[in-house]
Amino acid sequence: MTLCVGGALAAPNGKLAVTEVVPWNSPARRHSTGTVSPCAASRGTWKRPVSPSVPSAGPLATVAVVAAAAGALATSRRRCRHTLLGVRLVRVARCVRSSDDPPPPRPRDPNRSRAPRTERDVANDVVFGVVAVDLLYRHDRLDMEVGNSFRRAVYDAVLARLKIYSDSTTPEARAPAKSWRLQDRILERQFSLSPPFTEEAKKDLQMAHPQLPFFSEAQTASRRVLRANDCQASDDPVSSSLIAWITYTVWIGENSAALIARTRPVGYGEKVGTSDWLLPVFVEHDRSPHAERMALVQLGEVIKSNGGKLHPDAPIKGGVCVYASHTPCISCMAVFCQFKRKLPGVKLYFIFDDWQDTRRWFDDGSAVATAEAAAAGDEELIGG
Repeated sequence: MTLCVGGALAAPNGKLAVTEVVPWNSPARRHSTGTVSPCAASRGTWKRPVSPSVPSAGPLATVAVVAAAAGALATSRRRCRHTLLGVRLVRVARCVRSSDDPPPPRPRDPNRSRAPRTERDVANDVVFGVVAVDLLYRHDRLDMEVGNSFRRAVYDAVLARLKIYSDSTTPEARAPAKSWRLQDRILERQFSLSPPFTEEAKKDLQMAHPQLPFFSEAQTASRRVLRANDCQASDDPVSSSLIAWITYTVWIGENSAALIARTRPVGYGEKVGTSDWLLPVFVEHDRSPHAERMALVQLGEVIKSNGGKLHPDAPIKGGVCVYASHTPCISCMAVFCQFKRKLPGVKLYFIFDDWQDTRRWFDDGSAVATAEAAAAGDEELIGG
């Protein structure tokens, strides 16, 4: 007896196999020992096991195998309950780790030449890895082995690029932009780092606030706006219906008055003029109108309107916090780093919620009243 999971067969003996559909009257059926389902004859087809293509040993080996199952399962997220999805994914991950004798690779056809791996092939592997980590994290099955493999294969390279874009001492920090978007081959491979590794990047980039006195207020203010605008509690967030929340205290010069915004929701694509100092990353679609970027672009307009310059050498100091009701994408992460590079005297923090936590607020209105009561006494501002 076998368990079919999105094209992968997880057998009770801990082995992984992949099936392919073969016509019922094919000669291969008479010479194979594949398992025939009860309704195979009525469909005119049957399934026989074949050897999967397993990547060579390396950082992506573990993540890639789990990602193959996660990628197939992710396509059916809207049709399956999350509990069933988690059970299937855990079974596949368990089979991957318990397999001591992987099946031999399929023999290579000598008449077929292997084309070199393209950048698109690498990007597809990375995306499947992000999806796998995300699903394992949501079902509390992300262990150290998969996490370390993802960190070596994906996270370390992305973090190195983000640190470059947050460094105000580089010549690029003072040079004008050459394009409307940030062209980076490493960043363009993935749409996100997944919630756990975005949280880790926040700490590695020194953008995590130690106390978060404004977290409850940010949650309440943002979710109140989302509920008022009838945001749909779907499985996946729609960026055009999301908002960001920003608060800041900024000084321009030594003797200037502080520019203070206690709370300010900013929507997707809010028009604040043309900006070329915070460049978005194009991944699958244009991400320049994202609310997190719009919030910081708007702050830049406020600074310029009060006589300040968006330059690393400008005497601008203060603190800024941006809250997102979902995990920031890779483009927003790059925008945070560019803000830090252009205004090193302004300390930037960002906080976020997993969308799976935010969407519950749209179904349970009592949670809003409880959080509003908890945030009523929060009157602290961001420190400089």
